[in-house]
Amino acid sequence: MTLTPAGVQLLEQARTLFAKRAEAIASVRHVAKGEAGLLRVGFGASSAFGVLPDIIRRFRIKHPQVVLRLDDRESLDIGAALSHGDLDIAILRAPFQYEGIETEPLFQERFVLALPEEHPLARKKRIAMTALANESFILFPRPVAQGLHDTITSICIQAGFSPRIVHEASSWPSVISLVKAGLGITIAPNSAKSVLPDGVVFKALPETAARAELVLAYPRRALSPAALHFRDVACA
Repeated sequence: MTLTPAGVQLLEQARTLFAKRAEAIASVRHVAKGEAGLLRVGFGASSAFGVLPDIIRRFRIKHPQVVLRLDDRESLDIGAALSHGDLDIAILRAPFQYEGIETEPLFQERFVLALPEEHPLARKKRIAMTALANESFILFPRPVAQGLHDTITSICIQAGFSPRIVHEASSWPSVISLVKAGLGITIAPNSAKSVLPDGVVFKALPETAARAELVLAYPRRALSPAALHFRDVACA
């Protein structure tokens, strides 16, 4: 007894359907466990250095089948995107507040002063904050990095002056390039030194106890399994 040609064709199609069904079930289970699928991670431009690259690298090693979609946005846009479900999780500079969004501390680092190498203060071993009162500052626009902008402004105000902001730029390479061009100075997280520009000198600011802080931000509702894995890796 043998199959007709039509029967052979039907048998092959049935086998294919069963195989696809098994693959689909396995795929759904992987996604449900956070071992596959898409994870949308937001980050502010001011947090692009520091721990972010290391977190991404460690997550990809542990969860290689999860597709990461990195989204660089302004801080307030990230809050709205998390709230509306357009992003799953984000890394931002503190302080950060947005209704319905939880934050969790990740990392702290000291602030440093970035000067053009020909600046008179670049030759000093110790720089008092009051010596910066009449300097031109280059900062991130406040909508882009509200927490960082406010923290740096507060550091200056505590020293007795408001920073005279003459230029703004939306990435650390751009900010440091403007410093290199002699257009002003900036106060930056220590990790900004990784830009490694020639012609720019970084100096410690021993007078300030303020720290640049990165936080993990996510909606108060339940996180997806993949987002939970990302949180575990980030907070490890």
